Amino acid sequence: MKMSSVHIYTVGEITGYIKRSMEENEALEDIWVRGEVSNFKSPSRHLYFALKDKEALLSCIMFQDRVSSLNFTLENGLEVMARGSIGVYKPQGRYQLYVKEMLPVGRGALYLKFEQLKEELKEKGYFEMGHKIPLPFLPQRIGIVTSLEGAAIRDILTILDRRFPSIEIILAPCRVQGDGAAEEIAQAIRDLNDYGRIDVIIMGRGGGSFEDLFAFNEKIVADAIYESYIPLISAVGHQIDVTISDFVADEKAATPSVAAERIIPRKADLIDSLQNKEQRILQLINNYLEDSYSNLERIRNSFPFKQPYRQIEDFKQEVDEFERRMISSLIHKNNREKERFSNFCLHLKRTSPQKKIGLMREELERKKEKLESLKRTKFEKEKQRLSFWENRLRDLSPLSILKRGYSICFSYPEEEIITEYTQVKKGEKIKVKLHKGKIYSEVYEAKEENSEIRRGHEQT
Repeated sequence: MKMSSVHIYTVGEITGYIKRSMEENEALEDIWVRGEVSNFKSPSRHLYFALKDKEALLSCIMFQDRVSSLNFTLENGLEVMARGSIGVYKPQGRYQLYVKEMLPVGRGALYLKFEQLKEELKEKGYFEMGHKIPLPFLPQRIGIVTSLEGAAIRDILTILDRRFPSIEIILAPCRVQGDGAAEEIAQAIRDLNDYGRIDVIIMGRGGGSFEDLFAFNEKIVADAIYESYIPLISAVGHQIDVTISDFVADEKAATPSVAAERIIPRKADLIDSLQNKEQRILQLINNYLEDSYSNLERIRNSFPFKQPYRQIEDFKQEVDEFERRMISSLIHKNNREKERFSNFCLHLKRTSPQKKIGLMREELERKKEKLESLKRTKFEKEKQRLSFWENRLRDLSPLSILKRGYSICFSYPEEEIITEYTQVKKGEKIKVKLHKGKIYSEVYEAKEENSEIRRGHEQT
């Protein structure tokens, strides 16, 4: 094989081809990898390490903008779950995992379960705003779903009592952590809905780890919240904590205390507001009465009330003035119409219909005489033309030719005109038509003659 016929690749070309192949592979774009952290180092703001198991080792890098999302300390020997995409670092020809997110293995399984349930419920419409119920402004009864042993219930009751002491509270105690907690939370929500006489529900607990709060990430709790016809506010953990319950609930509060403050206004604030509104209404009423009294005084002191008949007298004067103008207008219009009538009569005399009829009658007589003359002339011309064609047809008639000594031969008895000798045979009978009368005879001979002889016989 000749070297000139073989394409020689450079190292960069091969590495570039592998890099493109791996980075264009959709299966490697967003994957989770589980392994033990090894060779961890952080010489700059980025993290460099490897994930290993019994079979292989995978180089990894996590850039600074992603490092801030870590909420645990990364160290060698720690088993983690890393999410990212596979790519090739071209200068060294090394493939590696570009890490976007990382979780310890214990928490990672729960986090994946959380994300899967979140996507499932989102597709089913659990988070849609159209399904959420607005919270009432001033509820009469408040249902609370939480543990009786935690700080959350004390915070909620303290704030509710401080803000509105006379409010009625219905407790639905349940565990909020550990095995079976999710089922108890869901049952407590259903119990309050069955009870029915509840205006709003506060569901929550105090802060804790991701694992401690996971009861509020279970599907059974999400279903109970979604099916509740009573508006529900979720207050789980602290401000930074997020649970499935927060997405499904009609409203989310950062903490149980915030939920209590959100659910009902301060009674003192309402009283102050009502008093302010009462003062405002009284002020408006007083202002209205003062304005009405001022208007009444102005009307009482107005000219019509002081001299009520003056306006009537003015109306009388206006009526007289109107009557005078109307009479003047009628007289003027009458004179104008008389003048128009006189002009019309004069014009009518100048354009008398009888005179026009006479002129039209004379014109009609002239046209009648002209039409009669044209008719006579046309008749004479047509009569002469008809006589010409009558004489012409007479001259062309075969009967006129017979007068000059010609005759017409017919076969007998068929009476077909004979024009050639071949039409008859010796002994056959023929009929000869003359100018006057007919001759019946028998053929004694039929023969052909030249045209000159025939013409001579015909002339004879």
